[in-house]
Amino acid sequence: MTIRCAEIMEQGLDARTDISAIKIAVPAAMHRVVDRAIQVHGALGVSSEIPLEGMYRGARTLRLADGPDEVHKILIAKNVPSAYRNGESWDFGL
Repeated sequence: MTIRCAEIMEQGLDARTDISAIKIAVPAAMHRVVDRAIQVHGALGVSSEIPLEGMYRGARTLRLADGPDEVHKILIAKNVPSAYRNGESWDFGL
């Protein structure tokens, strides 16, 4: 996704939709990974003895840093249909 977004930006095209997709996907992936790691470690996962507690807090904060997911989903929902009508593809590099 990031490489496709960089290519779009290098071409001087509008990459806001792709940027919003990245801002939704990356924090969600980080949250899932850290949450699973905490689940594996049990109570130790939320203690200050290992860095998972701080990572979990960071993952949650990352989801809010550039606006909540809903704001990015609204932007995507507004841009994708018009781009589709123009014959563009929206696979977001997946």
